[in-house]
This record gives sequence, C-alpha cells and structure tokens, in this order.
Amino acid sequence: MKKDYRELELNGSGELYKLEKFIEEICDFHNINNEYFGNILLASTEATNIMMSLGRDSGKGDLVVSFEKKTKGFTFKIRFESYSGQEETDFSIEREVRKLKLTKELYIIKALADEVTISIKGEMIILTFYVSSMNYEKSIERINKLKEYWVKKSAIVRK
Repeated sequence: MKKDYRELELNGSGELYKLEKFIEEICDFHNINNEYFGNILLASTEATNIMMSLGRDSGKGDLVVSFEKKTKGFTFKIRFESYSGQEETDFSIEREVRKLKLTKELYIIKALADEVTISIKGEMIILTFYVSSMNYEKSIERINKLKEYWVKKSAIVRK
C-alpha cells in the first residue's frame, strides 16, 4: 500500500478555509464519496474549532493538522505545533469541556468519526475514518446486481 502523508498549519480560525480545501483535495485524490466527505469535513472542522478555542484561551499557538492514509483508513491528527507528547501542562480537555460546555461538539465528532482519541493532556485529537469498507460495500452491491441480472436472464431464456 502506498503511504500518503500530508500536513497543514493553521494560524487561527480565519484560516479554516485552508482545512476545508485540504480535506477536499484528500477526498478527491482518494475518490471518497460525498456522504463520507461530509462526515470527514464536519468532524475535522469541529475538532479543529475545539482545539483553536482551547488554544486561544491558553496561548498554545498554531495548530497542525496532519493526514495519514493507513490500512485501517484515514487518520487526521489535530495538535498544537509545539506538542512533543511529553510536555507537562495543566491543560486538560476534560476540564475545558466542563468549563466551556463543548459536549455537543464532542458528540458530533464521535458520531461522525469511526474512532476518536483525545490525548491525556488534551494536546491532540486523533480522528480515524474507516474508508476501506466503502469499496467492499460497493463490491457486494455490484455482485448482487449481477446475480439479479443472471437470474432474470436465465428465467427469460427458459420461457
């Protein structure tokens, strides 16, 4: 499988159009249908908005959105640029959720993404979308249509 990795840096909520273009290019490149594109776009935008609002309040700086295609599906990581994975900080998404009432946004994200992971310190949100099963579903649909066609054709020939 060919690896696909891309990264985008956002300097504020005024640059959300860059995220939309980023996701649209990825989905076009990988031939993702409109319904799934909508799920990816909305979940990623909501997660980015949450991280931006939390970062703005705590002075965390720029956000980096990275994309990686894996065998499992598409993975989007939304993190602060300075995040090293081992920073000691008092920043906690759970505390901020209670404070800012972000439960609706988190519910939307969890409903649209197949997997959602929030780092312990709240410095990163990882969204995973299983896109590999879409091809499987299309294949099953085509097989069923072919079976229907052959059943109808053989019924006509017998008459």
